[in-house]
Amino acid sequence: MKIIQVGLGAWGASWLNVIHHSKSWELAGVVDVNSDAARAAAEQYGIPAYATIEDALDHKDTFDAALVIVPPEYHAAVAIPALEAGVHTLIEKPLAHSLEDGVRIIEAAEKSGKQAMVSQNYRFKRAARTVQRLIRDGVIGDLEHVFVDYKKNPPFEGFRLEMDEPLIVDAMIHHLDQLRGIVGVEPTAVRARSWNTGTSRFKGNASAVVQFDCDNGARVVYTGSWSSYGPQTSWDGDWEIQGSKGAITWKNNEVTINFASLFDTVFLAGAVERSGVMHVDLDPLPVEERLGTLEAFRDAIETGNKAETDVTDNIQSLQLVMATVDSARQDGAPITLKTNAELFGSH
Repeated sequence: MKIIQVGLGAWGASWLNVIHHSKSWELAGVVDVNSDAARAAAEQYGIPAYATIEDALDHKDTFDAALVIVPPEYHAAVAIPALEAGVHTLIEKPLAHSLEDGVRIIEAAEKSGKQAMVSQNYRFKRAARTVQRLIRDGVIGDLEHVFVDYKKNPPFEGFRLEMDEPLIVDAMIHHLDQLRGIVGVEPTAVRARSWNTGTSRFKGNASAVVQFDCDNGARVVYTGSWSSYGPQTSWDGDWEIQGSKGAITWKNNEVTINFASLFDTVFLAGAVERSGVMHVDLDPLPVEERLGTLEAFRDAIETGNKAETDVTDNIQSLQLVMATVDSARQDGAPITLKTNAELFGSH
C-alpha cells in the first residue's frame, strides 16, 4: 500500500525511515509547509512534495493513506480533510489537541467509512504484549493496584519545550494508553498535581503525580518527570501491577512475577524461577514499535475491522490526558471521566 506523510519535523524525519523499512507500505509523497524539508525528503526518496494536505489530496489517486505527524494542535486540520476525501488516516499520538477536535475527527471517519487510527507505538512491544497476556490469562488474579514510575531528561527541541503540560500531554499519553490497552482497566476518576523545577528545560510543567480510580476498583498511582537528573527509567517507565495472586514487575524491557503463594512459582510455562521470582520469556512479535502500528493499520484497511487503537477507542486515552491536565490546573481536584456516549452526547 502507498502512504503520504504529512509533517517533517524531527519526529517526522524518523518516520520516513520507518516507512522505508516497512514491508507493507511504500512512501508515495511528503507534505510540509517547510519547502526545504519537503524538497529534501522528496529528492531522497524520489517522490512528490506538497505544501499542504489540500495540494496532496488533489492527487489522492496516487496513494491509499495519509500519516499525520504535525504538532497536535494541527491534527484535526490535516486528518479531517484527508478522511473527507476518502483517505485512510494514521495519526501520531495524541489523537488531537482537544476532546472537541478528537470528536470531530471521529465524526469525519465515521462519515467517510475509512480507517482512522492513532499510532500508540508503546503497545506494540514484546514486553507490553507479554504483560497483557499474563493479565488476561489471570496469572496474578484480580487487579488491585498499579504503580508507574517514569523518569527521563530528554534532549527535546521545538514545540514540546513550549507546552503548558509537556509531561502529561506528550509522555503520559503513552502510559495512559498502556494502562487501558495493556493492563486492561478503564479509569473513572483522576486527581493530579503537576509542577516544574528550576533546572527544567521546559517552560511548562515537566513533573507530575497522578492517582486514578478504575472501573474494576483498582487504584493507580503515577509519578513522572521530564526533568530528572537521577537514575532514568526506560521510555515505558517502571511498572508494578499487583493482583490477588501476585505482582508483575515490568521494568527495562524485562517482566518478572512475584507470586503470593510459593506453590505457584514453579508452574508457569515460559518462565524460569530464580530466588523465588519468576523471570518470564517475552512473547515474540514479527515487528515492534512504529512498524507494529503500520502493520496494524494495514490489517485494519484490508479486513475492514477497526484497529485496537482506532480513534473511537483512543478518544478515551485522550480524555484521560485532558482530565489529568484539568485536575492539575485545579490543584488536584477530582475529575470524573465520561463514557463515549456522554462525550458524543454533547456534540
